[in-house]
Amino acid sequence: MTGLAVVFALSAAACFASGHVRVGGALFLARFFTDCLDGKVARAQGASSSRGAMLDLAADVGGISLVMAALSWQLLDGKEVPTPVPLAFLACLVYYNWALAYRKHLAQQLGVGDGGADHNTRVDVPVVGAWVRFCRRMNMSPVPWVLEAEIAVLGVAPLLLPAELVGRVFELGLIFYIMACAVNTRRLWRLTTPPQLDEPARKERHEA
Repeated sequence: MTGLAVVFALSAAACFASGHVRVGGALFLARFFTDCLDGKVARAQGASSSRGAMLDLAADVGGISLVMAALSWQLLDGKEVPTPVPLAFLACLVYYNWALAYRKHLAQQLGVGDGGADHNTRVDVPVVGAWVRFCRRMNMSPVPWVLEAEIAVLGVAPLLLPAELVGRVFELGLIFYIMACAVNTRRLWRLTTPPQLDEPARKERHEA
């Protein structure tokens, strides 16, 4: 299944680069659904392994980066976005994937899960609180993930929207990625901040 996802990613990138944007969007969505099935099939067959997870991650990051670069090329060629936008988007993509992987690795070492948000925190803002409670009942995340942004930017928008609107969705995706990078940086900062000792512990440490 990982190999098939790679084929879909390569095909989507080729279509974007050659100007067949709608076909590229459809192929990217096919890559996404294939990737979703990959883990489920492996777990159902009891065939999941660390090596398989590594290959799956490499295929995800490499495939998405290639598709992003190909769509960027096409949007730049059609002058649908200014040059700094795709450059910043690719930079955010690289940084986000590094920060996410390092955050999970560090959190695992510290024994604090994956280092992500605590979705059990009570939210008292009226409308936001109702949305959060609804998402918890439905076992959903109350905030969109980067996965949803990738689907919108690389799949749904190229498949359904005209070129000029694909460029606008691309710019919105960049804004989302910038925020995601900032959030992961804050979480890394929190994980790497030494715990503060209370006054008795500080005195005991000083006397020792």
